[in-house]
Amino acid sequence: MAYCRTHTLAWPVPQVFDAAAAAASGLGFYISQFDRATGHLYMDQPRRLGRRPQRFAVSVTDSGLGSTVLHIAWQSSNALPWPLRWEDRNAARLCRETERALAAGKFREERR
Repeated sequence: MAYCRTHTLAWPVPQVFDAAAAAASGLGFYISQFDRATGHLYMDQPRRLGRRPQRFAVSVTDSGLGSTVLHIAWQSSNALPWPLRWEDRNAARLCRETERALAAGKFREERR
């Protein structure tokens, strides 16, 4: 079954994309594809005991209303009920860390 988490942020798309990539790396995700032009990140979360890594797809898009949407999707075969799924907790951590990095001013828009 497919799951997703959507988070709306008040920063421009390039800043959110860079912050999401940095947050993913900091949380231990392995980024397998990084496409800034389309705003997509594809990443794997390593798992213990040699199990197959969990794959996540992240898209960063302009909402058209002055904000940016961070959308994280993953496929799960986990039979546990919703609050106990670790994939959702990792997606929530990624959203929180992205917002923290942006709030701290680590990713400022370049002035030309």
